[in-house]
Amino acid sequence: MTTIPPDLDALIPQEAELVRRVVQEIALYPQIREPVLRFLLAEDFPALVDMVRKNAANIELILERLGVVEKAVARIPVIEEKVERLERTVGRLDSTVGRLDNTVEGLVHTVAGLGHTVEGLVHTVTGIDRSVRVLQGQVGKLRGTSYEDKCREQIAAVLDGYMSRAVPVDRERINTLLVNARHAGQITRAELIDGYNADIIARAMDDLAAAEMLAVVEVSITFNSRDLETAARRAELIGRVTGVPTAAYLATHHDWPETMNAEAADLGVTIISYPLEDFAFG
Repeated sequence: MTTIPPDLDALIPQEAELVRRVVQEIALYPQIREPVLRFLLAEDFPALVDMVRKNAANIELILERLGVVEKAVARIPVIEEKVERLERTVGRLDSTVGRLDNTVEGLVHTVAGLGHTVEGLVHTVTGIDRSVRVLQGQVGKLRGTSYEDKCREQIAAVLDGYMSRAVPVDRERINTLLVNARHAGQITRAELIDGYNADIIARAMDDLAAAEMLAVVEVSITFNSRDLETAARRAELIGRVTGVPTAAYLATHHDWPETMNAEAADLGVTIISYPLEDFAFG
């Protein structure tokens, strides 16, 4: 059914009826459209056809793009479905991220707790390390004391070649001389203590009065420059208090650097190597 354009209503009834009849005939017989169109357009029809032919490529392109648009429109439901699935996936991811956030927060608290635990362990280990150091120091002192006792017992062997049949002197007599010197103001309190702490003081066995020569021996499993200085200082102090010539010695278990020989010579100290098997790992 063909719709008559609204502007036909402005025609008189006979004209309008004629137009309706023409339109109906064209609708019934489509093959007459072109001759009628040629007649109506007259001279403009060839130009119109030519213009259509010239723009055929553009028209085809437009139709092609319209086809693409139609296909795209046809895919809209599919895209909408994918969007819905994506939204559901995003929702699940949001839920997963939420759970991960909670997990991470829990891990942070756990790590923080571990940090406190590690900190406590560090303090504990530090305390243990200090205790070990203290024990090492105490063990070292005990070993040093034991080595000193051995050297005192074996002083004749320690000073063999330096003093004939050496024996320890009477320390009570030496200590009394130190106290008297301190009382007389001849030595300081520090010197009094230094004299008390001399490791070994020896004399020759035949020198019963300890008036010919005294050996002041410092004893150390290993030694350094300070030990050499101590040996020289205490020997000088004992000689000053007793009025007896003294010789300074340092008895040691381990070997020592060659440089120590020069220092010892400058200080007037003789280094004696006296290794004992019990102190091989001292």
